[in-house]
Amino acid sequence: MTENKNDQMLLTDVERDVIGEVMNISMGSAATALSTILDKKVNITTPRIEICRVEEFEFSYLEPVVGVMIKYIEGISGSNMLILREADMKAILRQLLALGPDEEVEFDEISISAICEIMNQMMGSASSSLASFLGISVNISTPEVMDTTSQDSVRKMFAVQGEYLVSIKFDINVDGLIESEFISAMEPQLAKEIIGMSLGATEVTDVPEEIPEEQPKAEEAAVVEEPVRDTAPIAASSTVKEQKKQQVQAVPYTYQQLETEDKKKDAADSNLDLLLSVPIQLTVELGRTKKKIKEIADYTVGTIVELDRQAGDQVDIIANGKLIARGDVVVVDDYYSVRITEILKARDSVADIE
Repeated sequence: MTENKNDQMLLTDVERDVIGEVMNISMGSAATALSTILDKKVNITTPRIEICRVEEFEFSYLEPVVGVMIKYIEGISGSNMLILREADMKAILRQLLALGPDEEVEFDEISISAICEIMNQMMGSASSSLASFLGISVNISTPEVMDTTSQDSVRKMFAVQGEYLVSIKFDINVDGLIESEFISAMEPQLAKEIIGMSLGATEVTDVPEEIPEEQPKAEEAAVVEEPVRDTAPIAASSTVKEQKKQQVQAVPYTYQQLETEDKKKDAADSNLDLLLSVPIQLTVELGRTKKKIKEIADYTVGTIVELDRQAGDQVDIIANGKLIARGDVVVVDDYYSVRITEILKARDSVADIE
């Protein structure tokens, strides 16, 4: 599949670099998700971008293949098809289901459901990474495994959307399991939309993008420092109580009353500092589910447990067993992190300490 000059004009060199970098970041997050699922090191390399006419789209060298359709339903609009070798997907399923290397894997309902879940985890992580980069909320529909994925069927599907398509090729390596390639195909309009938003995001939000990297360090400081602002209501409450007490006792010297209040305030501040030094255990909850004992007893290595959340949903942030906030899962330096998007409990709870 070669590009002519007219095809190249659809995207400039700068736009190619932008979409390449965005897809590189997104697929890096997808690789991390797959690595977690398989408990193996996964690398997805820098993408190679090609633009071609739909009737010239070629992937016969990968056949037989499995096609997975992902539709963007929030933030950006359009669809993206992943085209993967059937042999690669079978190898992933064997690893996931703890099967031997020679055991045959049939693409039955259970296998297709497992593929959808794997893609859901991978592309959910990729969309979260894309959302973090663009500074918007990005959600996808549940991935669908295509019934037929011949070249003709894929070409007909994209022909409805336009004359051209953008083909992005990735090399994928799963340690000791896969050394292969897959394709991400999308219509040029979707690529253009991502490029336009990416250029806007890099111009306007270069500094805010670093916030997720700072938050893990700031969480501990937040526990210690932020509540100190609320010490004023405590001191004020103490002052009111002392004023009422002094009025009843009819103490004639105002300066003696102020001296007593200052000591009370110092004692309250000291006690508050002591309380604020107590460590708090933070937990991030992805989701929950209920199962019968019989179902749990049948669990084996590779069993998939569905939770009550969809990919891209916010996760709960829990402090000492109490829900305090929600946020989005992001990836920072190959580590899962959480960007807080909603605070559920006001910090004035510290004002109740007396």
